[in-house]
Amino acid sequence: MKLNKLKEISGEILKTSKHKLVIDKKSYEDNKEFVDKAITRQDVRDILSKGVIQKKQNTGQSRGRARVLLKKKKQKRMRGPGKRKGTPAARNKENAYNKKIRGLRKRLKELRKEDKLNGKSYSKVYLMVNRNYFRGKKQLEEYINGENK
Repeated sequence: MKLNKLKEISGEILKTSKHKLVIDKKSYEDNKEFVDKAITRQDVRDILSKGVIQKKQNTGQSRGRARVLLKKKKQKRMRGPGKRKGTPAARNKENAYNKKIRGLRKRLKELRKEDKLNGKSYSKVYLMVNRNYFRGKKQLEEYINGENK
């Protein structure tokens, strides 16, 4: 069998391109008669098992440049306006609204434990917090203490 055809069939068996296969010269010389007389796919499988044809290792994508970039980013480089996409709010990892609401709700629970709020006023203020009525804890405290009623 011609070597080109042998590589084609080997490629089909190994599920790869014939260009990704290499013929080992030493093992080819040792098994030259067997390779030349090969006809069937089973013969080709035997040739593969003898190591006459080997599959090249896939070349991956190099991470070298990516490592350099990550190192620079850890040093707080590459943060200028040219690298930014999206508004400052969009670049925040955590939603500012959620952060504020969680803080206010936590403060509300503390106030209820301190008996500064009863059940009815607690639920009223809780709904106000839910509707984004207060800008922060200070404004919440002022409202509860009766300064903004």
